[in-house]
Amino acid sequence: MISELSTSHFKEVLEIINDAALVYKGVIPDDRYKEPYMSAKELKEEIDDGVRFFGLFEDSTLVGVMGIQEVRNITLIRHAYVAPKYQNRGIGKKML
Repeated sequence: MISELSTSHFKEVLEIINDAALVYKGVIPDDRYKEPYMSAKELKEEIDDGVRFFGLFEDSTLVGVMGIQEVRNITLIRHAYVAPKYQNRGIGKKML
């Protein structure tokens, strides 16, 4: 099930973003990669700037997150991450 996430999911969202980014260490250009990939402060700033996060749950476990932002008359996909142990199962495609 996909649903909009609330502030109660903040830690889970941050964990999925950072765990998913670790999988791409060495693929993400070095000048763009850091650890943690996204800090709590950065995530809060994204949310404050209007990025809304949605999550896909499997058996009440959050397995993927997507952040979207409406700008003028379009919706931008700002973030898309799947927890590493759930990758390659079509979760990203389902979220799109």
